[in-house]
Amino acid sequence: MRPNFRRPGRESYFSSSKKKFSLPNGIFYALGLLTLVGFLILFFYPELIDQTIKNCSLFFNSQPVLHKVTADLNGKENTLPDQGVLNIQAGDKLVLVKIETSVFFNRGVKAGIEGIQPEIELGVPIEINKMVEDSLNSSPDGQGKEFPINFQKNGKVFGSIRLKVILTAADWLTWGDNQKEIKEKIRCYKFAKSLSPRDPKINLRLAQAFKDSKDIKNSIKAYEDAVESDPQNLDNLMALVDLYSKAQNTEGLIRTYRRILTLDPKNATIYNNLGYAYYKKKDYKMAEWAYQKAISLSPQDMDFRYNLAQVYAQNKNYSQAIAEYEKIYSQNPKNKNVLYALVDLYNQLKDTDKLIDTYERLLNLEPQNATLLNNLGFVYQEKKQWDKAISLFQKAVELQPKDPSLRKALANCYYEAGKKKEAITEYEKFLSLKPNDSETLYALADLFKKEGDKKKLLEIYQQILRIEPKNHVVENNLAVLYESLGNKEEAWRHYRKALSLSPGNNEYQKNLAQSLEKAGRVNEAIEVYEKALQINPRNFDYLNALVELYEKSGNEEKLAEVYERILKLDPGQAQMHNKLALLLAKNKNFPAAIKHYQAAIQIDPKNLKYRMNLARLYESQGDLEKALIEYKAVYKINPDLPEVEKKIHEINIEILRQKHMPAS
Repeated sequence: MRPNFRRPGRESYFSSSKKKFSLPNGIFYALGLLTLVGFLILFFYPELIDQTIKNCSLFFNSQPVLHKVTADLNGKENTLPDQGVLNIQAGDKLVLVKIETSVFFNRGVKAGIEGIQPEIELGVPIEINKMVEDSLNSSPDGQGKEFPINFQKNGKVFGSIRLKVILTAADWLTWGDNQKEIKEKIRCYKFAKSLSPRDPKINLRLAQAFKDSKDIKNSIKAYEDAVESDPQNLDNLMALVDLYSKAQNTEGLIRTYRRILTLDPKNATIYNNLGYAYYKKKDYKMAEWAYQKAISLSPQDMDFRYNLAQVYAQNKNYSQAIAEYEKIYSQNPKNKNVLYALVDLYNQLKDTDKLIDTYERLLNLEPQNATLLNNLGFVYQEKKQWDKAISLFQKAVELQPKDPSLRKALANCYYEAGKKKEAITEYEKFLSLKPNDSETLYALADLFKKEGDKKKLLEIYQQILRIEPKNHVVENNLAVLYESLGNKEEAWRHYRKALSLSPGNNEYQKNLAQSLEKAGRVNEAIEVYEKALQINPRNFDYLNALVELYEKSGNEEKLAEVYERILKLDPGQAQMHNKLALLLAKNKNFPAAIKHYQAAIQIDPKNLKYRMNLARLYESQGDLEKALIEYKAVYKINPDLPEVEKKIHEINIEILRQKHMPAS
């Protein structure tokens, strides 16, 4: 048997070797397990492996990259890439769930919204309401606004996602309700309307805001939109009625009343109001129809009858108007408005008996009404029942003694009744209340003129001229008065003043010229007419007056000039040709005289005077043949003139004698 030989340390070596052999097996099993897990992860989570590889490759890159962001919106996850957009609204709940970047373990990466939420943590709600409020304050188009969530490292932004706030009509409506400034309310409600044009609530808010800003036109438009959206809403229609009334838009009122009546066809008040709208439009036929409908629905309403009566009166259907007013009066005998309306109608109809009766009914209600007494006095004055009229006017004056119009009415009645002294007394009392009343001064002037009180008349004329210094009529009348009083200088002064105010007035020219002529100032009278003819050279009254004045003055040269001026303007005046011919013959201008006699005869061939004058002129000039022709023409016109027959005989003998006379 061989011995068991051992080398030193051999046993430990093998022992050790056994231990080392077992360790690689554990590693092998571990690596196998890891490999299996890796394959499983790669199979089930390829994105994670991909992202890990990216992170490893970008670990040393200087610019971080945002890969994606996972956000939970109202319980639903949304994955957004860099620059991705997520729409949000008021009331939404949003949190960031996960951020994937190139930064290892996202160390130092921060997220935030500038001005809204500077730091956003994962799982912490994002302040959406702040973004909505900011959008409402600054959105240019009312649609909304974008807010970026910026991701940064070391203060530098390397990626972002955008949150787009979508504003709704409800947002704008609520925001508008919370505004204090009316302009801001209108802005908000307009945006709300742009998002929901047919929402009646929005249109109502907008309409009320416009109404509060006194923008009636736009308020009406908004209410019309509200009515279109909710045509059964009577409140909106009544609001439109109020606005159309303020805008004085009769067509709009009529249209709105008719819409109300489609919803409430038995509303008598609306029919009445519709009638008034037609009345304002002057569509009296439709107004009558509407008022009749109102009365048919509410027969006892006297206001409706009153309105219908007014339409009848406007259409000149007086009998029906009176019938309606009398129905109202029978129900309420103390209705003064009805009686006043009847007064107007009876006055239109000139029915003085009914008018008197109506005034008396009114006076039973208002016995101390001075105006009614005065008006009834006018009715009796028109009927020339002077005593009754004066009595009523006196009662009116007693009630209101300082009312000038009442006192004047009494004075006028005295005047028409021929009670001159009483009229003068009342007119003077009236002037103490109203001293510058021209009409009264003229009435007094007429009375003083009729009474022959020249002193008082003079005072009145002077008083009128103080009030009306350019009254040429009164200036002339005052001149006539001064002339009658023998004060010629004052008369001439006022005549000239009247002429300065009315230079072409024939009457004033004549008055002044005749006054000067009477005073022997013929040349001054001539000067007046000559000046007048410079203004109106075709005035035959002035020319004929000059003829008379030049005849009186004996200025034959000027007289001939005036004749010629007259004939130049009117060559057909035979008498003027004859007068000029006489004057020319007198001054031995026989050819010119013959010419004018012939012109007079041509105009008036049967005028014996013109032919006799021409015959005598021919005879005086020795032209017996022509003289004989004219005498024969006279004889033919009137054979009963012995002088003419004798002349014809004498001239015939003279012509024969001259023919048979031996030459000397």
